[in-house]
Amino acid sequence: MLLDIGGGTINMKLNGVVLMLFTLVLSTSMTFASAADQTNQSLADQSVIDHTANETENFENQNMVAHTANETEKTVEKGFAAGGSTSEKVASITNQAAAGGSTSAVQTTESGTVTDNQMKDAAGRVKTFIEQNKRLPNYVTVAGKQLSMPQYLQLISGETIKLNGQSASLTVKYAGKAPNPYVAGKSGDIYKAEYLKIANDIVNFMNMNNRAPNFAESKLGKIGYQSLIYKYSCVVAFHMSHNRLPNFVTVKSWQSLIGGSTPSEGVPSSLEKYLVATANAQSTSSTIKNMAASITAGKTTTYAKAQAIFNWVRNNISYAFYYNTRKGALNTLSSRSANCCDTSHLVVALSRAAGIPARYQHGTCTFSSGTYGHVWAQLYVNGKWYYADAVSTRNSFGNIVNWNMNTYKLHNTYASLSF
Repeated sequence: MLLDIGGGTINMKLNGVVLMLFTLVLSTSMTFASAADQTNQSLADQSVIDHTANETENFENQNMVAHTANETEKTVEKGFAAGGSTSEKVASITNQAAAGGSTSAVQTTESGTVTDNQMKDAAGRVKTFIEQNKRLPNYVTVAGKQLSMPQYLQLISGETIKLNGQSASLTVKYAGKAPNPYVAGKSGDIYKAEYLKIANDIVNFMNMNNRAPNFAESKLGKIGYQSLIYKYSCVVAFHMSHNRLPNFVTVKSWQSLIGGSTPSEGVPSSLEKYLVATANAQSTSSTIKNMAASITAGKTTTYAKAQAIFNWVRNNISYAFYYNTRKGALNTLSSRSANCCDTSHLVVALSRAAGIPARYQHGTCTFSSGTYGHVWAQLYVNGKWYYADAVSTRNSFGNIVNWNMNTYKLHNTYASLSF
């Protein structure tokens, strides 16, 4: 197996199985791809200098809004089957996936061991939470331990192996986030031998690298980090209800699972991750979708829609100074004021709701008053990324004049803003 770790490649053979991402039909040989870890940089807005980065890192695309612990029971849709049937359903499980409601994903150094029954209980809660909230939970509480989603992925993969009668450790250990989670893929079925192999490779990969993988290559293409968490939760939850592992699992892309927007014409599949709703760019919210539809009504081209969204945000959201994300797109829309992060969240959410890929950029920019940290959006229209910095009425779609475009330093580009 060829592993790509931090930009260098090494050939190595793993006893077990590689990873699953969006749609899963796995070959015996799979490729883990990783991207260099991105530094979590805090930032200031136009009127203040950069401040030091002591913020908790959010996980990309794992949408991290506060959730409650008392959501209604829900019978799970069919997704796997015994004996080849596609109609078998998993029993309903109360959604109490994660305690608390922080606005950022948890990275924890919790340690200790957990039991099979504790993992089965956690699998049911995580599975139901994802299906009801269309995002990953911020964390999951297992045996009184608040575990990050990478930690949970390692444990749920080990639990899957264990339920097949193989030896596997259920020891909680540190696990770093997937640095660049992949969020595209096809749909398909993956059979028991294949998903067991993948589970084994997940555990091996994480033991060696101390972090979650971004994706695994399969016969159907790349299968992403988020899909791995969901699918192994499904497998273990199935075992809890049926006292056996499913014969196969039907896998969907993360975007289709969480209800990502239909891309506008000419959008390549590689940009699908820029259409997915996140915790702070809630593009699947009915409020956001209705507003996007209202703003773009009568517009017949993608460019005209993107320009209309930009103009609306620029003209209707006033600037307010504070650090990092506080409101997200929905609260920015209701309050009508925001800093650069939250203004960008609204631009991104409205654009994605309209089927226009949108992303964030973070840099150090020189304004008339000084040089500061700053965030802005970019929208993909007709094969080109357009600047969309809506914090100043002086800017227009694709054109920035309130800071010097010739001297800025770009720190990073994101599908989901990590601060």
